[in-house]
Amino acid sequence: MMLYFTISLTPMKITLQEIEFGSENVAQTKLFYQTIFGFETAVDQENLSVFNLAANAIDFNISTHLPPQTVCVSFLTDNLDEVMKKLNENAIVFDGPKPSHLGMMSIAFKDPNGNSIKVNQPGKTTLI
Repeated sequence: MMLYFTISLTPMKITLQEIEFGSENVAQTKLFYQTIFGFETAVDQENLSVFNLAANAIDFNISTHLPPQTVCVSFLTDNLDEVMKKLNENAIVFDGPKPSHLGMMSIAFKDPNGNSIKVNQPGKTTLI
């Protein structure tokens, strides 16, 4: 099936505002991200935790690296060993480390809600 789209030449400013995960237990999920990554909350309510990540640039990718209808949030680190240590200390199973298609070392795991998470460490031959 071929899809056709009309491209408008009218400029429009659009930026990625947020990534939000659904959760049945916000407190447990908040603790997971605080424990593993050291994230601090900017907003902390009973049914909502917002982390201030101060992200300057976020890639929005569409690829065949993941199955259709799969979303994966990836983080960059300068110390993948420390992330793996925290995951091991908290009995969180992860896949890797292994080389990624961009020349980084990568690990993958699930958060308490089953969301796919990757952590990448750039190397000397990283393509981004």
